[in-house]
Amino acid sequence: MTLSTAINAGLKGILAHQKQVEVTGNNIANVNTPGYSRQTVTVSPSDAVNIKGLMLGQGVDVESVNREYDRFVSGQLIEQSSVVGEENAKSAPLAELERVLGIGEDSLAGQIEEFFGAWHDLSGNPSGAVEREQVIYKGQNLLDSFSGTKSDLVRVGQNINDKLNAEVNGINLKLREIAQLNASIKEKETLGHVANTDQDRRDQLVKELSGTIGVQTYNSGDSQIGLQLPGGIPLVQGDRALDFHAYYEGGELSFQISDGNVDLQAGVKNFGGKFKGLLDVRDNLIPDLQEKLGQLEHRIVSEVNAQHAAGYGLDGETGRTFFTQMPVYQSASSAASPDDPVDPSGGTTETLTVEVGGNSEDIEIESSDTLAGIRDAINEADAGVLASVVRDGSNYRLNLTPETRGEEVNLTGATTILGGFNETGTEDIHIAVDSTEELAAAGATGGAPGDNENALAVHNLGESRIMGDGETFVESYGRIASTTGTEAKRNNMASQGASDTMDQLENLRESIVGVSIEEEMMNLTLFQKGFEASSRFVQTVDEMMATIIGLKR
Repeated sequence: MTLSTAINAGLKGILAHQKQVEVTGNNIANVNTPGYSRQTVTVSPSDAVNIKGLMLGQGVDVESVNREYDRFVSGQLIEQSSVVGEENAKSAPLAELERVLGIGEDSLAGQIEEFFGAWHDLSGNPSGAVEREQVIYKGQNLLDSFSGTKSDLVRVGQNINDKLNAEVNGINLKLREIAQLNASIKEKETLGHVANTDQDRRDQLVKELSGTIGVQTYNSGDSQIGLQLPGGIPLVQGDRALDFHAYYEGGELSFQISDGNVDLQAGVKNFGGKFKGLLDVRDNLIPDLQEKLGQLEHRIVSEVNAQHAAGYGLDGETGRTFFTQMPVYQSASSAASPDDPVDPSGGTTETLTVEVGGNSEDIEIESSDTLAGIRDAINEADAGVLASVVRDGSNYRLNLTPETRGEEVNLTGATTILGGFNETGTEDIHIAVDSTEELAAAGATGGAPGDNENALAVHNLGESRIMGDGETFVESYGRIASTTGTEAKRNNMASQGASDTMDQLENLRESIVGVSIEEEMMNLTLFQKGFEASSRFVQTVDEMMATIIGLKR
């Protein structure tokens, strides 16, 4: 080895150790940078040369600067980010739903108890003006509580829409940045350069998007990745990002992905992460709660109306509903009194067939039957409808209300006696009685003083197990409230478990590709010593060359 070759070898050593010190310093500087992967310098011996039959080395070459990367752990982190995002996103709306559907004196359950309690108080003093005013007052409070609870459920859904809409711009920015990073990485690697920083940034963005919308990745070649939603809708293809849009339709926030020519709709099944969690609450849980609350209100109103219509007010009138009539099927034929036959001519027997929810019941009706008798026969048949006799002007008609809200009812037969049925009623429920005298506390017209038969009957409805699974009205509401409580408890456990798993994966990643200050300091010392030794070697060779030059002089 000539002295010039020795100097070149020493110089290569200096440069190699200098590069290793630089990379180590960069690792230390990024020890707390999210998503940063530790970088290392790959070195190899320079090719040996043949000098007088001896193969002598020429120092060291720096081949590349690589980042530590574990594909399996990175994939697990992306998947778990989606799970964490989904469960964490549910926590706030579930807590709000628990507040809306609470149990207590001021809750809907308390208003139900107070309403039927007012009827009990009225039964103790059927003609009492104060007790009658309290019944109307508590009835209005009950309707207000139902209305307020339903409005609160709508507001929770609107809050979810606001949260989702606020994420759209950030999602588009990240999609575009990933597309730009794809192009940058491809360009750098085509020129033979490394793109470690770009790849770290891209991985971090993918993890963040997974937590938001649950993206999935695939290799699209040339070191580029593609992104798509769990349902397969593309988001990023190479260096092109599709546009993620949000728009309101029918009061609900909807989403679509557009490439400029085609618009693809995306729903809860297409998402993961935060969007899946929030959309699941908005599109599944809240509508389920609204339907159950609507059914509870429907049953209370229809049962109270039917019983109230069977009683008599202080003015001796009957057939009045306490609440406005909900959608019902009303007979075309009428009678002057509930106790009068619909068809006084007599001699006719017909079958009324009531079909509700796939079940069918046949009720035999004679023209000599009174409206009250037909009502009782239908109710005893348990045909899925609640029959009542309601005053219509100066006459009375038979009303049939489906026990289940929104259930389709098919009525055939008895066309001669009842004249068929017409749909009537309204979903706008309010108090129907105009004065306290119209409250039907008595069980018979011109009943004895203190007649409280009907007031007791209405009160007993509050304790009757007439809801699904043999529940009272309050118990039914409790089951509705427990739905959110159970889901909130499950969410708390799932969120904690998902976060713990995420922490374990993050720790595993750090142990594999993360920066360890202790290890980097050890490497820094090692590379420093190597740099100093190479420098000393070059200095020694330089002194040797100076000595030789001095000998020639």
